[in-house]
Amino acid sequence: MSLFWTFSRQHFYKQSAYRLNFWLEMGGMFLQLYVVATLWNVLFTQTPTGFGSATLTQMITYAVLGILLGAVLSVDEGVHSYLQGQVRMGLITTDLMKPVDFLLHMLARDFGATVVRLSFYLLPPLVFAYLLFDLVLPVDAVQVVYFLIAVFQAWVILFFCNFLFGLISFKTLDLLGFIFTYYALIRFASGQIIPLWMYPDWMQPFLYALPFQSIFYTPIGLFTGVISGGQATTALWTQTAWMIGLFVAARFIWARIHRHLVVQGG
Repeated sequence: MSLFWTFSRQHFYKQSAYRLNFWLEMGGMFLQLYVVATLWNVLFTQTPTGFGSATLTQMITYAVLGILLGAVLSVDEGVHSYLQGQVRMGLITTDLMKPVDFLLHMLARDFGATVVRLSFYLLPPLVFAYLLFDLVLPVDAVQVVYFLIAVFQAWVILFFCNFLFGLISFKTLDLLGFIFTYYALIRFASGQIIPLWMYPDWMQPFLYALPFQSIFYTPIGLFTGVISGGQATTALWTQTAWMIGLFVAARFIWARIHRHLVVQGG
């Protein structure tokens, strides 16, 4: 466990070292928050009854959280990007020689990066958005606890999804041919941009059967109150089931790849 925190701390320092990059990303995030809030205001003005039982403040809150959680639970960069780079340059051996379980090492690296993004890209912009847009906040402590549990479990699920996706690079050496499809699948099938209840009826069962809805739709739904009561408990247990299933899949597939891995060059 001490090695886990060591790797996490090192990656925390690495991620938090580039201050100019941080301010540029923060400025871009504030611009995105303003754009989505304006967009939902316009949509509600034109078709106020076209969004089910959701209110304007709920939809703005949903859109804002989708952007903020998207910055924390990153699809653009993560363990898959790291694996691709290490495999392509032949440096994956340096990770395999470390006296720590490879999957645990990758988890620690990702945890350190996520703590940085959580500290910088979620909390300050969330306060800014609340003051500017009057967001819907959780009504009780239970809802807050459920949301925090859901965010943690969403991070674990996304990590394993990214890890499994990154393992493709051991066969192809590059993820370029797959990466845009993967990004689009995560963003749309997870409900990050468009809530799942707004998709066509024939598509919803398919989306709810995928693990991606546990990444964004579940925590955002819990925060805004869209998911409540018995549905909240079911959603958290669904996340737990996906965590276990993806962990088993990651262990199994990595063991097979590692057994036949041959590294050349560097």
